[in-house]
Amino acid sequence: MSRGWVIFMFLIAAIVLCSHHTVAAENAAIYSQARTTLPNCSNSDKSKINKCMTNTTSIDKCCPLFKRTIGTNCKCYRYAKDLDNQALITLQAYCDVNNPCKRVQRVVAEAVATISATPRPLPRLQPKCSATDEAKVKKCMTNTTSMDACCPTFRSILGRSCPCFAYAMLLDNLALITIQAYCDVSNPCKQVQVI
Repeated sequence: MSRGWVIFMFLIAAIVLCSHHTVAAENAAIYSQARTTLPNCSNSDKSKINKCMTNTTSIDKCCPLFKRTIGTNCKCYRYAKDLDNQALITLQAYCDVNNPCKRVQRVVAEAVATISATPRPLPRLQPKCSATDEAKVKKCMTNTTSMDACCPTFRSILGRSCPCFAYAMLLDNLALITIQAYCDVSNPCKQVQVI
């Protein structure tokens, strides 16, 4: 594997770990804006974005397109994000594409600060992870093609049950670390230890 690809993969991992916190708040803020306030992403631009994100052999050739469309139009940015969020994260870093929805980020930061300041109730202690919950966790950790689809499951099971969190850790600790970062899943065992 070439040095460039190794650096590229490390960039992807770093960006994923750093960008997960604001996704939900950003989505809420963007979708709450009136649709007329944001310029549309034309079908031609969508087609070009789709082609470059799925069929390109050289990201360098597509960087000018990404800067011109994704980097200047919030709706094109959202289209690319819905098309393939992981690829968009990579493209943003590699092509130095800015998020044109930054005007929303102030609202996002305020929402995250409010959510962080709200005290969370301590979880109830559970003696063990149920077989049903273990099956859901295992299915999402091993068989899923989209982590986004499993984030609600991870938050509701792993974020609230120390035994289920421990089960996921034994199943695949590295995957659990990624899930925690990407889906914003807290470790309920830490809260229990404080008691």
